Amino acid sequence: MKRILAILGQFLLFLALFAVGSFLHPFSLHWATTPTPSGTRYFIPDGLLLALGVFLAIVLVQALRKRTCNTTHTVLAFVLAIAAGYLIRLGFVTTGI
Repeated sequence: MKRILAILGQFLLFLALFAVGSFLHPFSLHWATTPTPSGTRYFIPDGLLLALGVFLAIVLVQALRKRTCNTTHTVLAFVLAIAAGYLIRLGFVTTGI
């Protein structure tokens, strides 16, 4: 039960960081500009990079503390949060013509 709560907590942390970075645009980056009939679509990777940075910091702290048994749970939470973020279209923006 403790592991499930830890995975859920990290999942929510990564998903919240992905969402906050996608809406606030702290780095103002744009990827994959694609023209469509309804406008131009692009991806703002700020939330993804923010979540990735926190993920790497957590894994680094786990490695320094020699708690690598928890790393698989962190990876699982990160992958699930990124997949959920892509499913709800976080970071994707369409600008009208």
